[in-house]
Amino acid sequence: MISVVIPLYNKEAFIAETLESVLSQTYSNFEVIVVDDGSTDRSVAVVRSFSDDRISLFEKTNAGVSVARNYGVDQAKYPWIAFLDADDWWAPTFLEEVVKGFDQFPKELIFATGRSRVFKDQVERYAHEMLPEEGTTSKMSYFKVISNHLPLVNSSNVVLRKALFLETGGFRPGMRQHEDHDLWMRICAQNEVIFINENLSFYRKNIENSASQNKYSAKDFARYMQTMGEVLPRLSNQDKKYFTLYTNTYISRSFLIHCSTYTKKERNQLLDEAKNFLSSFRFFVLKFASSVSFLNLYGIFKKIKG
Repeated sequence: MISVVIPLYNKEAFIAETLESVLSQTYSNFEVIVVDDGSTDRSVAVVRSFSDDRISLFEKTNAGVSVARNYGVDQAKYPWIAFLDADDWWAPTFLEEVVKGFDQFPKELIFATGRSRVFKDQVERYAHEMLPEEGTTSKMSYFKVISNHLPLVNSSNVVLRKALFLETGGFRPGMRQHEDHDLWMRICAQNEVIFINENLSFYRKNIENSASQNKYSAKDFARYMQTMGEVLPRLSNQDKKYFTLYTNTYISRSFLIHCSTYTKKERNQLLDEAKNFLSSFRFFVLKFASSVSFLNLYGIFKKIKG
């Protein structure tokens, strides 16, 4: 009933734990599709060491995580797709609780569960006042949540209809950052998320690879804003209000954090896209930021934005 798609690239230290978490699920009607994206370590050998016939391994030339995930979905034989990254893992009842959600909300197409980010020295639960009470399940607006919090959905806590994924176009090949948010935004423009608020998915987070330390390419940033423009007309009036809050905050923050890594031409191109979403004040701040250099533009902006 559920095809679990795992993109794999140089995760030999973690992929065994990931696979074990799937094979130990209390719900057993699933297949596992591992798509290796040209790993250069022992990742493939680790996968091959598992003898469970529910696991299928596909080895591809390196083309990026979006292509790997899309390929995995194309190979899936079941109508539901669950994504799981190769260094993340699930609680044993993850699939069981999602299937209960199918029964409770039989017409819905996208489901997500509670999750935790796992750092080296601590575990941080995804929690917010907008979420349903602990242990309960509710239908939620993706855009309401992102207006003031991290998204409901990530690439290791989501289960959705294969047909919906294909109709939406899947992950955008070539996007290296925010390719998952780009897809969830397109999907949720016309679909609410059934959120199961139980701590069932665990996302390994290397704090050294935080967004503030990784370059966010101008190409990916521009593509994401283009998706924003495509999504906006499809939203309800209420979701448009939430979306405006999100785009103002997200675009301003991302530009201020990363603008020093962009060329003048890239900054100007991004500003041309950004002006379609920002308030006059925020656009002025970004124009100013594009022409000067401070050590902490984002910190200054946080203090003055009011």
